[in-house]
Order: sequence, then C-alpha cells, then structure tokens
Amino acid sequence: MPRSQLPPDLLARAFIDILRREAGQTRQRPAALADGDLDDLLGTLDEPADREASPPLRPDLVAAAVSLARAIEAEEGLLQALRRGAPAVTVQVPSAEWVDPMERAVELCALGSLCLTRGGDGSRLGSEGIGQREALVVARDGSSTNHRPDKGNEAVGDALMAGHAVIGIAAEPARLLPRDLTRASDYRIAAGGLDAAGVALVIEAATGATASRSLAPRLAALCEPADLRLSVRHGGAGDAALDRLDGLLRGKLGAAGSGPRLEELHGYGAAKAWGLDLVEDLRRWRAGEIPFSACESALLLSGPPGCGKTRFGMALARSAGLPFLAGSLGQWQSARDGHLGHTLGAMRQFFERARREPCVALIDELDSFGDRDAFASDHRDYSSQVVNALLELLDGAASREGMVVIGATNLPDRIDPAIRRSGRLDRHIRIGLPGLDDLKGILRHYLGGELARCDLTPAAVQARGLTGADVEAAVRRARGAARRAGRSLAAGDLRAALADGMPPLSERVRLRAAVHEAGHGLAVVASGASQSVVLSVQAAGGLTEVDGIGEVGAATEAELEDFLVMTLAGRAAEEVILGDVSAGAVSDLAAATRCAGLMEARYGFSAEFPLVSVGLGDELDLARLPWLLRPVQVRLQAAYDRALDLMRTERLALERLARALFAHGYLDDPEVRALVAGRAARAPRNPAKPAPARGRRPPAEPG
Repeated sequence: MPRSQLPPDLLARAFIDILRREAGQTRQRPAALADGDLDDLLGTLDEPADREASPPLRPDLVAAAVSLARAIEAEEGLLQALRRGAPAVTVQVPSAEWVDPMERAVELCALGSLCLTRGGDGSRLGSEGIGQREALVVARDGSSTNHRPDKGNEAVGDALMAGHAVIGIAAEPARLLPRDLTRASDYRIAAGGLDAAGVALVIEAATGATASRSLAPRLAALCEPADLRLSVRHGGAGDAALDRLDGLLRGKLGAAGSGPRLEELHGYGAAKAWGLDLVEDLRRWRAGEIPFSACESALLLSGPPGCGKTRFGMALARSAGLPFLAGSLGQWQSARDGHLGHTLGAMRQFFERARREPCVALIDELDSFGDRDAFASDHRDYSSQVVNALLELLDGAASREGMVVIGATNLPDRIDPAIRRSGRLDRHIRIGLPGLDDLKGILRHYLGGELARCDLTPAAVQARGLTGADVEAAVRRARGAARRAGRSLAAGDLRAALADGMPPLSERVRLRAAVHEAGHGLAVVASGASQSVVLSVQAAGGLTEVDGIGEVGAATEAELEDFLVMTLAGRAAEEVILGDVSAGAVSDLAAATRCAGLMEARYGFSAEFPLVSVGLGDELDLARLPWLLRPVQVRLQAAYDRALDLMRTERLALERLARALFAHGYLDDPEVRALVAGRAARAPRNPAKPAPARGRRPPAEPG
C-alpha cells in the first residue's frame, strides 16, 4: 500500500504495541513487529491490532513514543537506518522534561530490544558482543555542568569508529550535546509536542479506553509529560482522563482570571497609555491589518514595592484577551536546589510555555539577575551564565509573534545594560506613587458599592504616600473592623484603617514637618525644574513627591548639585524658621551623601580625580573609602549653604508654603507654585481635620 494511503499514526501505534509487550503483555504479536523487521511494518500492517486488556503504560512514555514515531516517519529512510544501520542522529525534544521518556522510547521503539544501548558521557563501546548491534545514547536535560558541547566527544568518536549508532537527545542539541555528535549527525529530527490526536492516542494506550471528544488544539500544544502523568491513569475512563488533563492545562495557561482590566486601573500614567496602545495594536494584528513587528511588545516597568507592577501585567492580559504567565529568578532557582542546570532549565521551560501561543509573560524582580560588571568574583561564572541565558531567551521571545514580555523591577539601575538594549527591554516606564485623584479612584475601586455617597477626598489625602497595595490592605482592614462590630462599613472605619493605629501628630511635630516639606517644595520650584511637586503632612510625618527626582540618567554636574540642594532644603528650612534641626532629616542626609559620593568617585566630577571611576554599581561604602569623606563633606556643605541662602532669601514664600501645608495637610503642584510666586492658592478643599495616616516615616522624621 502506498505510504500516503496508510492509516494515520500507524508507526506510532506500532511503537505503542512494543511498549505493551515490554510492559508484560503475552499475547502473540504480528510477525511484522519482530525487532529486525519493524522497518517493513508500514507495508504489512494496514489496521491496528485488536485491543485486549493491556498492562499499565506510562502516559509520558507513550507520548514520547508517539512524538518519536511522527518525527521518524517524516524522515525518509531513518527507520531502516535505526533498525539496521549505525547512523548518528540528534533528536530535539520540546523541553527538558521530555528527555527521559524520549531516551526510553528511542531505546525500546526506535532501536529495539535486540540492540544493546549504552548511555552516559563516559561510556566506551568495545568489541564484546560481536554480532549484536550496539548504540550509544546521549540524553541531556541541562541539569549537569557536564551537559555542554565539550563533554562526551571521545565516547561519540569511539562509537562511530566502531560502527555503532549514536543517538543524542536534548531540548537544545547545539548547546547541550557533544559537539562532535551534532557535527557528524546524519539525521537531525525534531520530536515535537502533542496535538489533539496524539493526546487521544496516549489516553487510549494508557487507560485502555477512548475519549468521546478531543482536546482543544491550543491546550494540546501545552501538554508536557508531567501533565499526562497526573491526568491519565490506567484503568480509568477516557473521558475522565481528558477532563483532568483539560483542567490542568487550562490552569497552566495562566489565565489572568477575574479582576480589573487595564482601562479600570488608576495611577499608572504612561504605563497605562502604553498598554492601551498595545491592546489596540494587538487587535489590529489579529485582524491582519498590521504585522506583529509593528507592535511595541516589550517593556521594562519599574516602581516602588507594592505599586502594582504584577497587577498591571494581569490587567493588560485581560484587556488584550491573552493568557498571563509570571516567573522570576527566585522561582526558577527554587527548582531543585538552585543548581545552575536546573535554574537554566526552569527559565527555558517558562519561555517555552510562553512561546507556544500569544500571551503576556511577566519576569518579576528583574534586578535580581544583576549586572555582569558588578558580580563578585566568587559568583561571577554562575551569575554570568544566568544573565547570558536570559539574554538568549529574550532574543528568542522578540521574534515570537503574539508574545508580550514585561520585566518588572524596583531597582532599574541594577539591571545589566544588555537586558535593556534595543530589541530587548529597551522601553522603560516608571510607575510612581499614586496622586490624589488616582488614590480616590483606587479607593472607589476597592470599596465597590460601599460608601457610594461619601466624599473620598479626605481619605485620599490621608493615603498620600501609599501604594495601591497599601490601599487595598487598608480597605480590607476597614471591612474587617466593621464586620466584627456587626455593622456596615463607615467612613471612620476607612480612616482608622488608613491610620493603621498610628496616633496623629502633635502640633509641634506637625509644624516641623510642614516647614521641612515646604523647604523641599521651595527648592524644587526655585531650581526651575518642570517636574510636578506635591507636598503632604499626615500622621506619619511629611512627604514630598517630585516626578523623576533622583534619577541620574544623563544628569550634568550642575543638575546633580541642584538635586543636593533640593534634598538638603528641608533641613535648611527647619534651621531658618525654627532655629534648630531635627533627626528627621536622616533619610535626606543619606540620599545626599550617596549622590555626592557617586559624583566624587563614580561619575567623573571629582576636582582631584576627574576621570576616575571607582568600583561598580551605584552603592558606595564610605567607611571603606576614607579618602572620599573630605571631598564629599565639602560638596555637601556647599549644597547646604546654597539651601540656607535660598531659605533666607525666600523666607516669605517658605512661610506661606509652611502655613498652608500645616493648615490643609496637602498641596498639589499648582498650589505650591502659586504660593511660591506670592499668588493666592486655590480655595482649600476643606478636608476633615487631620487624622492618623499610615506613611513611610515615624512621626519624628519629617522629610
């Protein structure tokens, strides 16, 4: 019968029959299934053999046999070569998880039990067993440091010279198999994953029953050996196995689940605009109006902890109608004790899953990969290989249609520059703390229909400095308090939860905090900076928010000196208005000292060593660099003198700012600039009297 007229998956069914026999079946098999004659099978066996009660078969092994059979059928002459010759063959499998079952399938089904197989990189094939076919099988899943191209080449050469078959199995043959094997291969085949028909074959073989329906193609494409081991059980019903597998795979899709869509999020600014543009581009791509290459599908998202980077990725996935996958280096290192091979294998499995269909893939805590230039010598080799693997995987993701990659980090400056180069995560958007209107929207979202008629402005003012995650937790605490009291949620519950048990500031401390923050605000406006500046004073102390402040980027020496003045202006304002300073300026002093140290030792602005850059990264330990203390002190003193001079010269503006901030607890950018200019600010919002609010500093630390 011509090959084109043979029943589908005939070789796969023959391989399954071999697995049954190896598992202990005793019934008589067709003559064509003899090991030496399997290559004639396609011409002698038209229909599958009658099915009898079969012994248990491992579903992952059946899956590997089906995948292998299909790959062999697609390569003319390969089956005969494996059964009678001594070819060199590389078998590429979908992922590292397929390596072990594929190795067994090659030995039992492709080579046959009459062939003596030997594995391991150190194997040597000698002349014993003359007359019996022999083969060397090299199976590598990347879990060992020996799984690399320079290992095992001698064994491969010995086997080939002795006239034995050599089979290599790996997810990435060029990276994991002996170099001589990949160079000498007569056949290079890719044993792909399963489709719906392949899954049906596995269920039929492993359970002894057929399913009445087929698995969805996109779910079948996600099927891994572990999924089959968990779902397909011997002696069970075919439909029950399929139902279990369907449920596992749907969960594996990483659906974004219920929750807000991107359109409903508040406080995401440019990131939200970028995401909505991408959603529209993805819609046009699906409609065939634009190529996927026209979509900006990679983003580096940074912001403080709790600002909602993961929430953004999930909301984007919901709006785009895509599955959502999340992973991190910590998660991948936890796979089998952090061994390098296991870590790299887990990373590759994540990207393999993401590449199987369009999705949003988020890599969290991207800064944990580090910068290769800053690695300590004792960990450099391990860490560099991890970063190199990530770069390779990002390059592969960039060419995959429908795959959106988001890198999330709290510390973008600690990320290897190669990760951020063009073609990888070159677009960077920072998420700041939510503004007043954003906080009102976030509160309304988490409150749902509760407190519908309540003005949320006072609560939003109280929540200044909190992230979306903080607000969510506060609403949850407020609901819990009301529930335990046996009543509906009240505005007081929300305000108490936002305070989180912190008592309100005394008038003395509140005044100092207002003066301190007014100094920061005055310095920002006086510098001519165009960034928005917002001042607030709540139970936890004061807070000054300036868009983009502290970002070095392409800052000049003059711009960094202005930053020092802004940072020290709070302390200077206390000295000018109150006559003394508080310990609350400690965080400002730390930020200014760090910046001045970097200017002297790293950025090339030192008067004595202008072209010297000491050390790596953006952290300096002055205790270990005592020669830096004097120039850093000189630079800080000059900046503080400028700040004092500004506070004295513009004392009236400083007092206007401090009085307004003390009275109202919150000043937005237009109000700050109007007060500095001597104009009347907008009418006060008349918020409720100051109430306890959770923040970032203890009461004694305004700033």
